Amino acid sequence: MLRNSLYYSLLGGIAASALMPMAASAQDSASAAAPQEGGLGDIIVTAQRRTESSQSLPLSIEVLSADSLRKSGITQATDINRIAPGVQIAQGGTATQVYIRGSGTPTTTPLSDPSVSLNLDGVYVARSQSFSGTFFDIQRVEVLKGPQGTLYGRNSSGGALNVVAAMPKLGETSGYVQLGAQNYSGVNSEAAINLPIGDTIAIRAAGQIVTRDGYISDGSDDDKHESARLQILFKPSDIFSLRLWGSYQHLGGRGPGSVSHNPSEDTPLGGPDVPGDRWTSVIPELNARLAVLPGTRQFDSSDSYQNINSWNVHAQADVDLGFGTLTVIPAYQRVSVRAKNYPGIMYSSVSALTDEGQVSKAKSLEARISDNGGSPLTYTLGLFYFDENQTNASTVDIGNTALAYSATLKTKSYAAFGQVSYELFDGFKLIGGLRYTDEKREVVNGQQFLLPNYPNINCSATVSTPCASSLNVNTSMKDSRVNFRAGAEYQFGPQNMAYATVSTGFKSGGQTVANVDPYKAETITAYTVGTKNRFFGGFLQANLELFYWKYNDLQQSLQRLDRNGRSVSSIINAGKATSKGANLDIVGKLSNNDTLNFAVEYNKAKYADFVWTAFARLPSTGCGITPISGTANYSVDCSGYQMSRSPTWSGGGGYTHTFDLADGGTIDAGVNATFASSRWLHASFIPNARTGGYALVNLNATYTSPGGGLTVDGFVQNLTKKAVYTGGDQSPVIGGFYAATIGAPRVYGVRVRHTF
Repeated sequence: MLRNSLYYSLLGGIAASALMPMAASAQDSASAAAPQEGGLGDIIVTAQRRTESSQSLPLSIEVLSADSLRKSGITQATDINRIAPGVQIAQGGTATQVYIRGSGTPTTTPLSDPSVSLNLDGVYVARSQSFSGTFFDIQRVEVLKGPQGTLYGRNSSGGALNVVAAMPKLGETSGYVQLGAQNYSGVNSEAAINLPIGDTIAIRAAGQIVTRDGYISDGSDDDKHESARLQILFKPSDIFSLRLWGSYQHLGGRGPGSVSHNPSEDTPLGGPDVPGDRWTSVIPELNARLAVLPGTRQFDSSDSYQNINSWNVHAQADVDLGFGTLTVIPAYQRVSVRAKNYPGIMYSSVSALTDEGQVSKAKSLEARISDNGGSPLTYTLGLFYFDENQTNASTVDIGNTALAYSATLKTKSYAAFGQVSYELFDGFKLIGGLRYTDEKREVVNGQQFLLPNYPNINCSATVSTPCASSLNVNTSMKDSRVNFRAGAEYQFGPQNMAYATVSTGFKSGGQTVANVDPYKAETITAYTVGTKNRFFGGFLQANLELFYWKYNDLQQSLQRLDRNGRSVSSIINAGKATSKGANLDIVGKLSNNDTLNFAVEYNKAKYADFVWTAFARLPSTGCGITPISGTANYSVDCSGYQMSRSPTWSGGGGYTHTFDLADGGTIDAGVNATFASSRWLHASFIPNARTGGYALVNLNATYTSPGGGLTVDGFVQNLTKKAVYTGGDQSPVIGGFYAATIGAPRVYGVRVRHTF
C-alpha cells in the first residue's frame, strides 16, 4: 500500500510538473517577477564555482542550511541521514562512506577513493577521516547529485558534498556561544567570534568540543572530537581579496562499531538475531559462532579506539581583472590515523610489526578565471594539481588468520577544465564543459605478512620466517580521461526553468595489496531532464528531475580469497550498471507562519553485468556460482541484482509552524520524516545483507528571543527508535554472517545559543 501511494504521488507530481508552463503563464507577471514578502527566499550556493541561486542551477542539488543542521542536532557527517532523503551516509571503520543513487565506495582503507567527492569550502578532501568534525560555524552543506567530472574532477562520479564555512566579515564584531546536551551523556559546546582589524582585515575564529557515549552496547559508535578553525580575510580594495584558512581536528573515543544483522536462516550458521536491543554489539554473537569452529580466536572489542588528527591549511586569492575574476586556491592537508575497530573482524590502522600508522599528506592547487557577468556568455576556465603521499599500514585478524600490511601510496593528478554557457536568445542557454585529467597512482613496496602467532607477535618484518612477506606489490598505473558536460536550459517564466544535460565522470583505478588483479577506473554517463519552478509570488516551489545513469566498471568491495588463499578485502569491477528514476521536491509556504515540504525519489538501480572470479574456495554469496573448468576457481554472476545501498524509494517531508509571541519572540515547531525502501547493504548479496525499509520521525522546536540574540533548540531524532542499518560486511570465516553498521537510536537534546 505504501509503495502504491508513493507511486501515484510521484505520477501526480510528474503530471503537475508537465502543466507547470501553463500555470506559470497564467500568473500575473508582475507578482511572479519577485517573491512576495513572506515567500520562499533564494538559497545562494557556490556549487558551480560561482555565486548563484540554487533555483537557477541546471542540476540536482540539495542544500542544508546552518539553521536546519543546528535545529536537528547535527554534529557529524553520519547525522545527515536523519534529515537528507536520498543520501546514504555510513561509517566504514574510520572512513565516511557517502552514497548517492547507489554510487559510493564501501571500502575502509586508503587503497581506494570515494565516488562522491568531499569538499571543504570547495577544496577537495583527500581523506574522509578529516571530514567528520567539520560541522560547526558553517553557512550550509551542498549535496550535488550526479557526476561532477567537469568542475570537481576525479572521484566525483556519483556527486559531490561541499561544506561551506561561515566567512569573516569586514567591519563587524560578532559571534556566538552555544551549549548543548543530549541523551547518552552527550555534551557539546561551540563558539565563534568575528573581529575587524581596521577597515580591510577581519578575523574569524571558531571551535567545537563534543563528547557523547556510544550508541552500541560495547561503548562504540561514540562521538568525542575537538575541532578548531581560524580564518583571516584581507580585502584592501574591491578588486582584490585574500582569505587564509586553517583548521585542526582530533577524533578520539572508541570509534565506530557494528551490530549483528542475521535474520535469515538460509545460510550456514545463520539464524535470528540475538534477542534484545538492536544496538547490541556484534561481538557476543560473533564469538558464540566462532567458538564452534576449530582453530578460531575470540574477539574482545574493549580495546577499540581511534586517535585521528588532521590539519588543513588553504588560501584563496580573488583578483578582479575587469573582464573576469581570477581565483587561486593552494591547499595542504595532513591526516594521521591510528585506530582499531571490530566490523565482524579486527581491523587496525596500525601495523602489528612496525607500530606504524596511516598518514596522508596532500597538497593541491586550483587556479580559475570566471566571468563577471553582464553578457550572454558565462564561463569558468581553470587548472588543477593534486599530489598525495600516504603510508598504508594495517593489521587484520579474521578469527583464524591474521595479516599485517604495509605500503607507500602515491597519487599525482593534473587537470585542465572549462565550463561555459551562452544565451542564444532571451531565456535559452546552451551549456558545455570539458575536463582533461592526467594522473598517476603508485603502490610502492606493498607487502602482506602472515602472522601465525597473532596476537603474540614474536617476529618482525626483518625475520625470514614465519613473518616474511609472501607478497611484494610495486605497481604504477596511469590514466588520462576527458569528461564532458553538455545541455541546454530555458527560462520559460520569471521563476520557471527547464533543463536537459548529459555529463560524464570517473573514479580512479588502482591495486589492492593482495594477489589479485588491479581494478579499473569507474566511469559514468548521466542523462538528466529537469524543471525548477516558483509559483504564486514565490510561495510554492516545485522541482522535478528525471535521470538515467549508465556505469561502466563500477567499483565494488568484497571479502574474498586472493590467489595465495588469503582472505582479503579487495576491489573488483562490475562491468555495467544502470540507475534510472525521478526525483520530485515540493516546498510550500502555506502562510507567513506555515511551511510544508515533501520530497520523493524513485530509483531503479541494477547491475546489468557483474561477473567476478572467486579463487580456491566456494564463496559465500547469493549470486550464481559456476566452477571454472580445470581450476579450483569459481565464476560468480551477480548480474540483475539491485545495486547496493540504492533503495527503490526514498524521500521525506515535514511541516513547520511559527508561533508569534506577544513580546516579539517566536517559537518554530516542526515535524519531519525521512524514509527508504528495502535495499542491499553489500554486494555479496547474501540474504543477511538485505535490510528492510524504514521511516524516521523527527521533532524539533526553536525559541527565538526578540531581536534574535537568544535561541533555544529542542530536538528528538528517530522518535520511534527505528533500527536503520547503513552498511557493513560479512564475516570471512562464518558463511552468511553479517556485521552491520547502524544509525542512531532515539536521540533527544537541547541547545542554547547566545548571538552577539
